[in-house]
Amino acid sequence: MLGSIHHVGYLARDLEDALRRFTARFGVEIVRRFERPQFALEGVYLGAPHGDVELFSFTDEQLLERRLGAAAKLTLDHVAYEVSDLAALESRMRGEGVRFAGPDLREELAAPVDLGGTLHLWTVPQTCWGQSLQLLQRLS
Repeated sequence: MLGSIHHVGYLARDLEDALRRFTARFGVEIVRRFERPQFALEGVYLGAPHGDVELFSFTDEQLLERRLGAAAKLTLDHVAYEVSDLAALESRMRGEGVRFAGPDLREELAAPVDLGGTLHLWTVPQTCWGQSLQLLQRLS
């Protein structure tokens, strides 16, 4: 039921510093920037036409500390998979005890979030083998 990998997400303490380092080291181009204020989230996609790599950070300092820890500057946060039937996969996973949240992992979600014509869910790591997976389905 999982489709192809859509992107890999890295959480950065300093988004602009991480962006400078990534583009210099790996020679990747900026595809687009985004902000999701409802999740205290800002970020940028790099790489292929839709962005293979996501660098992001939280504008809420307490949330950033809780998710990143005091020492780390950058960490692999999640892998995003594009799926063809998010509702079916969500139902199956919920039946196995997996819970879902938004990208900030602060509150559980009862249903996918529509962000610009794409439905999204993120697994609560403690319920999914310690992993945060982003599942997304394009609506058009």
